[in-house]
Amino acid sequence: MSGPDVVVVGAGMAGLTCAREIATGGADVLLLDRGTVGGQVSTVDAIRNAPGHPVPIAGYDLGALLMEQAEAAGAAVALADVTAVVPDGDRYRLHADGGAEFGATAVVLAGGSVRRRLGVPGEQQLTGRGVTRCASCDGPLLRDLDVVVVGGGDSAMDEAAVLAGYANRVLIVHHGPVPTARDELVARTAALPNVTFRAGAGVVAVDGADRVRSVVVRDLGTGAETEEPADGLLVQIGLEPDTGWLADLVRRDGTGRLVVDEDLTTSRPGIVAAGDLRTGSAALLTDSAADGGTAARTVLRHLARRPRWG
Repeated sequence: MSGPDVVVVGAGMAGLTCAREIATGGADVLLLDRGTVGGQVSTVDAIRNAPGHPVPIAGYDLGALLMEQAEAAGAAVALADVTAVVPDGDRYRLHADGGAEFGATAVVLAGGSVRRRLGVPGEQQLTGRGVTRCASCDGPLLRDLDVVVVGGGDSAMDEAAVLAGYANRVLIVHHGPVPTARDELVARTAALPNVTFRAGAGVVAVDGADRVRSVVVRDLGTGAETEEPADGLLVQIGLEPDTGWLADLVRRDGTGRLVVDEDLTTSRPGIVAAGDLRTGSAALLTDSAADGGTAARTVLRHLARRPRWG
């Protein structure tokens, strides 16, 4: 099957940087992503640690800028949900939703992480009907309504603060005795007049027919459950690497992250991993950008060993 020299799966910071550098190096590269270009950062209102940006920049603006740079360098970008990578001689075939297939000499896996789900009754059924993971996306739809945020980390505080600008009331439910977020974020969020906290608790069910109407909150100490009226539920309980779809293609560690060497090559030649789905990643934007550059150099060396590049 013919196709580009390289397919990069995932259009976050690592993938976009990698595609740009591969194209700059003279290779034919196709960047595929199933959703919004920019990855997880595309949902963040103000990114304060973006490489090359001394002032905060909106995530969706950063993603668009990186895509423009990649395309200007010669990379092709397309939307596709890649569901499998299959060895095909000394090349690879990538299967995507809708029956699409792509061939490539090398593959860069840069799909990043996905947000963890609560895994409670009603969550899946009401996703998009009040259950959300993006305050800036869905905040306007929750204007003057009551919202529950699950999570105690930095992202939960940031998202709750954004929601507080729209919602009537925001209740933050978190497991520990105190939130795990940085003190300054907790203080900033707690100072908002319409935000309250429920410590040592978790959401165990989401109720509603056509949309969220309430959530069931369990006290983790006593086991007592209460029904909390709510029109929306925002879940921010961390991330997990988006690698389950790869099955046994390449080696993974106990957390599901892809095992790589110092050049970011996986256990299979020609398949490179970049960003926070690899072992040892600090999951910071600066590190993901650096990974993109390293992965590009590794791929270009791999191509150079082949006849076309000799």
